[in-house]
Amino acid sequence: MKIRIKNKTSYRSNRGASLLMAIILIGIILVFAFSLLLVSYTLYASQNKKVSSLRCSEAANTLSVALEEELQDPDACDNSALWKYLRCNLLNDYDTWPYYDPKESTGHGKKEAYRYFDLYANTNYNAKYGAVDGFPGSLMLCIYWTPSDDTLKNMGSTSFLAKTMSERNNAKLYIEIIAESGNQSYTVTNEYLINVSPLDLTKEEDLKLSKKIKKITTDQYKSDASTGCIYNPYKYGTTENNTIELDSNNYINVKERWDISFVSRK
Repeated sequence: MKIRIKNKTSYRSNRGASLLMAIILIGIILVFAFSLLLVSYTLYASQNKKVSSLRCSEAANTLSVALEEELQDPDACDNSALWKYLRCNLLNDYDTWPYYDPKESTGHGKKEAYRYFDLYANTNYNAKYGAVDGFPGSLMLCIYWTPSDDTLKNMGSTSFLAKTMSERNNAKLYIEIIAESGNQSYTVTNEYLINVSPLDLTKEEDLKLSKKIKKITTDQYKSDASTGCIYNPYKYGTTENNTIELDSNNYINVKERWDISFVSRK
């Protein structure tokens, strides 16, 4: 009887201590479980970022090398759509493609001078072979150009297009390859030098090149909506001399040879 009374007294004095201990243990287990989940998620996110970053890096650097080879190809006038587009549009600084000068606040800033081109995987290739492995979510080119340092210092009020050939020589071309995948982004910048020299139309090789340049300015395409020039969307005229009136329209000089040489990759 005394033992029963003692146990009863001990039970009454307990007042839910076991339940409290159970709740504390459950809380510790939950904290430990959530900690494991947090560590697992952090590791998973880190690995995903690393994969995305590597994918962007590989895509941007691969395209950088491909563009370097394409623009320096001796047959670029025949094989490279990008070279043709640059030949028809570059070094025109009116309202179409102004040169970039960070020191000028209007007319030659990023808004006016930068051109962006979205790149997509070839749909015909995807249909035949499937999606391209490792292709990033977004691949873009940002292209802009600047006159040579000496010409830029002495621009004055004269248009770049009206400058002499020697003044227009050694203009700089920049192509930024921007690859994005998930929240990761990677950019590679190719710098090129544009050497402008006269063509000698008495030589068969130079005459053929001049005719090719003139042809790509008028190559047409047809679509459901419109007809226009593929590489010369502003429909610039052509000229076979090196002088123009300052108030004339933009033009493409077909007596000039452009050699685009690679300088650096950053």
